[in-house]
Amino acid sequence: MIYFRKGKLREDKIDLDLAQPAFRTGYGFFETIAWNGTEICHLDLHLKRARKSLTEFNVIEQAIDYAKIITEVVEANGLSSKFARVNIFFPAEQGRAFPVVSAVPFEHTPDRVWTLMPGADVFLSSFAQHKTMNRMSYLNAWQKAVENGFDDALLLDFEGHVLESSFASLLFWKAGKFYEPQTDYKLSSTAQMVAATHIQIEKTPILLNTVDEYDHVYALNSLGGMIPVSAIGDVVFEIAPDIADIVTAMVLELK
Repeated sequence: MIYFRKGKLREDKIDLDLAQPAFRTGYGFFETIAWNGTEICHLDLHLKRARKSLTEFNVIEQAIDYAKIITEVVEANGLSSKFARVNIFFPAEQGRAFPVVSAVPFEHTPDRVWTLMPGADVFLSSFAQHKTMNRMSYLNAWQKAVENGFDDALLLDFEGHVLESSFASLLFWKAGKFYEPQTDYKLSSTAQMVAATHIQIEKTPILLNTVDEYDHVYALNSLGGMIPVSAIGDVVFEIAPDIADIVTAMVLELK
């Protein structure tokens, strides 16, 4: 894999200072962005979110031309006409972040439907508002869900409030309205920001034991768009793909 770091394209292995927190603890932030086969999707929203985190934690970002460099990395990896996952990493070293840009193939499945397994672990930290490079708890929840035949894990707080999934924000629909879980313990979703330009979304606390009151559920992320959810645990939902298709086209900037 060819990637960008500190002014040039490099290949395969990356060097990090073992004494710095980026290596020792995964201290840093990252963004996951879709390359839809012709262009970068919503780069501005991703950079805005990353820079909010960098500013809050007093990490100085080395300025680079992201659009130019992402295009170069995509081309260098032979992905210009293919769907790809682009990542921008901001590993913190002595209070500075030298962005790392990578691109790998990603198979986008337009008609995919997810099932979610309620996670056993509690997710309750202000760090959930940031896309940090230390994602072990999220990946562990996802792995447990997959091992049990689900697509992703549903993350909950101590009181059983729905937060998000390991890889996506969630929207619930009933009586003609969309609702997102009202909580301070989840990531601000760029895909949901895009969706909100087309649909009205209200915030409300959602308990796991009340999800059966909703007619439809959707997962939203930058690579999948708006994905219908057919089940949360044993609770089954009707699939309504029409609005999901519209929002997905917006998230992935499909013409």
